[in-house]
Amino acid sequence: MTDPLIDQLVADLSPRKPLVNFKLWMHCTACLVLIAAMILGLMGLRGDYAHAIQTGAMFWKPGLFFLAWLGSVMLITDISRPSGKIKGLHLIPLVIGVAVLIWQFAAQTTQYSFQTMVESLQDGSVPYCLSVILGSGGVALMMAWKFWFSKTASPHHTLLGFLAGVSAGTLAATAYALHCDRDFALYISVYYGFSILVLGMVGSLLGKKMLRW
Repeated sequence: MTDPLIDQLVADLSPRKPLVNFKLWMHCTACLVLIAAMILGLMGLRGDYAHAIQTGAMFWKPGLFFLAWLGSVMLITDISRPSGKIKGLHLIPLVIGVAVLIWQFAAQTTQYSFQTMVESLQDGSVPYCLSVILGSGGVALMMAWKFWFSKTASPHHTLLGFLAGVSAGTLAATAYALHCDRDFALYISVYYGFSILVLGMVGSLLGKKMLRW
């Protein structure tokens, strides 16, 4: 026997499809491939790619952002649902990415003076770097928001929004690092890091306002 009051309350409700992590991974991978193809198609691979392969910059630079992107998406899958909790194992890619950056700081301090590293911050490519990462990352964030984040029900809405921005920023940074030939760890930390942090803050504000349930 059904309760008429309950029937009346649920009459306007419609079932929603459950979140499927595989779909998020497919979407994020497609965004990464698309943005990388656009950057390489319009700007090209870094001109010194042969030397960058020899020095390892062709691998560690996009690699550290790829690891950060991988870890942020893992954490997103952890907390996108009401009962979700962060799994410590999913922090490992982020920790490795930070370790790679610290390793480069240590290695470069033995090769370059502190003044040389600081002077890298005055490079004329800075506006270009910021605009590409912020622009392509912003597009990736909007696409992911419509596809995934607007359908989530997380108790950690601000954190989820922040991770949304970080994942979009690190995705864009991974792609742009294939073109950019500025390899100073300080340059990467300041300008790439600033772009990712801005997108993370935008995501956290969106999460705070739009992901409450």
